[in-house]
Amino acid sequence: MKENNIIEELFCTNFELRNLSDLLVYGKAERWVYGFMLKKYEDEHLDRYKYALQYVKDKKVLDVASGCGYGTYLLATEGKAQSVVGVDLSEDAIRYGEHRYGHNNITRVVDDGTKYKNTTLFDVIISFETIEHVPNYLEFINNLYENLADDGILLISTPITKITNTKPGNPYHVIEWNFYDFHKLFESKFEIVDIVIQEIKIIGERKRKEYNLKNRFLNRVLKEKILYIHGKPIENFTNQYDMNLCNHGYQTLILKKVI
Repeated sequence: MKENNIIEELFCTNFELRNLSDLLVYGKAERWVYGFMLKKYEDEHLDRYKYALQYVKDKKVLDVASGCGYGTYLLATEGKAQSVVGVDLSEDAIRYGEHRYGHNNITRVVDDGTKYKNTTLFDVIISFETIEHVPNYLEFINNLYENLADDGILLISTPITKITNTKPGNPYHVIEWNFYDFHKLFESKFEIVDIVIQEIKIIGERKRKEYNLKNRFLNRVLKEKILYIHGKPIENFTNQYDMNLCNHGYQTLILKKVI
């Protein structure tokens, strides 16, 4: 037992060092390893999970993709979920989470989120910053639907881009959606209950106010792009921003099934 713990501790330390190396060399890492990510990005992940805590008390919860497992651990401990299943494609991530954040109410499974099936349905399904990594994202949505109880709640987040892009700058993403285009993916199977947004950035056009011939020309030809709105770390969307102009941020949809 002691020897096994040493082996797992060495594995986890190496896992953390690899993530730290990516941060130092590339300035970013693919996975969220708690304590080994730039604070700004770690806070964004934490804010999402902390928002989700209000939905999970005494519930059967599925976390897809659960990654290295700290968010799953929060759902079980701070959220007081009845049970949490964390599913991820990465065997290393599941192994890391099992050792670092093991808990009696957590089951961790190596599986594909587009195919995973449980013997019973879930009251709450959470999938943060995952769908943009999935080539067959419609199959993924369908599988979430099939794993969710009829009266269940789905929380799913993704980055926001101004124009839906199938060749995003992030090499780990296969697609990024415009704010409203993302909603359309769920129209046939889900109803939007609420929308939460994070770190919204909107680019606008600053026009010269004095009305004369020179400024009329400059306003038309030399439109000056400026950042004029920077949203809060996390907030409910109440149409306070023109999201057609949003070129960065994150949204979390809170959805219920259409039966």
